[in-house]
Amino acid sequence: MVDHEGAPVQPNGGPPASPRVLTASEEILNRYRHIERAADSRGRIIGVRRLRPSEQSKIVGMTADLGGFDLLPNLEDESKPTRLSHRMPLMMAASVVEVDGNPIAFPRNRAELDAVYDQLDAEGLEAIVHCATRLGETLIAEAARREAAKNSQGTLTSDSSAGS
Repeated sequence: MVDHEGAPVQPNGGPPASPRVLTASEEILNRYRHIERAADSRGRIIGVRRLRPSEQSKIVGMTADLGGFDLLPNLEDESKPTRLSHRMPLMMAASVVEVDGNPIAFPRNRAELDAVYDQLDAEGLEAIVHCATRLGETLIAEAARREAAKNSQGTLTSDSSAGS
């Protein structure tokens, strides 16, 4: 129930409920619910979320035959090539939760994982990279917000206690 201002109201008519502060565990679980969306070059809207550690382990188990790496040129330092895991494209495919608003279930086996991967193709993987970049930026912003909150509460950090 909400009042005319849109604020939540207690069922017994009491004052509006104040927003509840999330616990650290709730905050961690919420980051796996956040979906980023991006259009691929074919116009499909690909929805992606972070994989939970248990889901990552399942994909590693489904792709045990893909244990190697490819060496790619590093644009920042040519003397240090970038290592790309052979299973990374499949890990990316497993993070897809929707295509054009149609839900995609987490794969239960390698055949289902391959089907999602094949549906995405190179165009879909490119959109996933854009989503993953934004998800990473969101995590960095969340960490900065938590650090700022700690500092505003007067909590000593290693930087502030070093000069004492």
